[in-house]
This record gives sequence, structure tokens and C-alpha cells, in this order.
Amino acid sequence: MNWYKDYRLVKNDDGYTVIIYLDPETPEFAKELMTDLKENLLSFDDEIRKFMSENFANTKINSIKLMLGAAIVGTIPFMAHAQVQASGLTSNTAQQTTTQAGGFITLNTTGKVTASNLNVRKGPSTSYSIIHKLWQRNVVKVIGQSGNWYKIRLSDGRVGWVSKTYLQLPTPTATRTQKINSLISTAKSLLGTPYVWGGESLKEGGFDCSGFTQYVFKSVGYNLSRISADQAKQGTWVSRNSLQPGDLVFFSLAGDGRISHVGLYIGGMKMIHSPKAGDVVKVTDISTYFWHNNYMTARRIIR
Repeated sequence: MNWYKDYRLVKNDDGYTVIIYLDPETPEFAKELMTDLKENLLSFDDEIRKFMSENFANTKINSIKLMLGAAIVGTIPFMAHAQVQASGLTSNTAQQTTTQAGGFITLNTTGKVTASNLNVRKGPSTSYSIIHKLWQRNVVKVIGQSGNWYKIRLSDGRVGWVSKTYLQLPTPTATRTQKINSLISTAKSLLGTPYVWGGESLKEGGFDCSGFTQYVFKSVGYNLSRISADQAKQGTWVSRNSLQPGDLVFFSLAGDGRISHVGLYIGGMKMIHSPKAGDVVKVTDISTYFWHNNYMTARRIIR
């Protein structure tokens, strides 16, 4: 059973006040326990925090009012560090809760209605009146988001709100730069991880060279072959003079022309790799004599 019956969002200065109507059927709020109500309110700190996170994570909330019937039984000044205070209690008896209040998110995209019909309301809550109806597969302009609601502009220019549950927005696609940044960030987070022959995950205690590159590329959605010689056949070839961060660089450690080692190029003639037994994942300068002379090829996986 929910501890609240309903809620609504009311404009307040540069943000909103959330009014939460408590459920009198909840044992803590029953009439026979009214003498303990203030203490019971404070015990709902976690529930209130979860409620706000789920419904208003991206909305600027200035305060919360807790209602039982027509009576205001609690208030929460909702700031970056908000102290929960039941009505009539002093601040030093209140429990401390930390909540990050987010702001309204401006969007500029379109959305497709997935429900058979969808109510458009005056504000971001079911307590607001219905001003229009949309039908399945209708496409509308989306101009903002507040919690679990999208702000939309209708074809006649009117602005309203719809539940985000029933409006499908285009799936954002990470850019090449974002993928490479994430790839290199993951690789750097593994610096100092031991070399383990045949290792391809942290569960195994570490990585060998190709297990390391396979692991970090998988973190951004790319599946590489398991051994370095096969990885050298994936993606597209790039010359040594055209290397870019995110490229794979390959070497012949024995100097016999056979690919036996791979690293992740991060720019500045440096790579991150898992070199050999007894060593760890580290950054190495590939312009030094050994690596320059044993360089074989490079491949670009993320294009």
C-alpha cells in the first residue's frame, strides 16, 4: 500500500511546491495514532526521498507540503541540503535528509505517442485538467521535461504536459568522440591491474594484452576477437602518421613479423596496454626504439 493517496505540483516563485496527500489508511497516519503523527512523519524520511527522486529528479522543487485531509501536517524546505521538519517540531529534533534539487530540462525534439490515447494536461501532474487528447502514433514537438512528464507544443501552438511513459523519444546515439572518451576513461581506470596470461576480466584478476583491449572495447559496445592477430583484421587500417586516440596499435615482440601484442593508442605517441607477466596495465611511449622498431600496423574500430 502506498503511504500517499495523491500529489500535485504547484508553481512557487522560480520553482514548484509538491503537495502530497497522505493516505489515512496507512497505520502511521491513522486517527488513533494522531498523538504520534509528528514522530511517524519523520520515520518516512527515506520514503519521501525516494518519492522525490522517482518523480521530480529533474524539477526545481522549493518545498514539500504533507497533507492529511485538509490539514498541513508537515513541511520540507527542499534545498540542496534539506532538513525535514514535521509541523510544530523544532529543527534540532528533525532528521537530516540530503536531496539534490534538479531543474527543468529544456528539450528540442519530437515524440511519438505509444498509448491508444493520451491526455494532455495543463501541468506535470494528473491533478491538472485535461486540455487535449493525442492518439497512438501522433508525433508532437517536445520542448521540456520535468520529472516523469514531458512538456509539449501542439500543432495549434498550445503548450501542455504528457506522461513520459506514453511518449517515445528518439534514442540518443553517442557520438564517436563520446565513445572514444569513454573507451579511454575505462582503460585508464584499469591502470595498475596485473598482467594475467589468458585474462580477460577483473574476475580473473587481470588481463593479457588482447584480453585488455577486448574488455575495454566491449564497455562501449564493440566486440573484438580474442587474440591480437585476429583483432588486427578488424576495423579499418590506418597509417602510423594518421593515428588517433582510440585506435589499436599492433607489434611483433619477437621481431619476426608476426603480430603478438596490441595496445590502445591514447594520443601523443602513447598507448595503454597490458605488457607481460610480472607487469601491470600501464601507459607506454611507442616512439621509443623498441616499440618503434617492432610496430606492425594499426586499426580503427570506432569510425
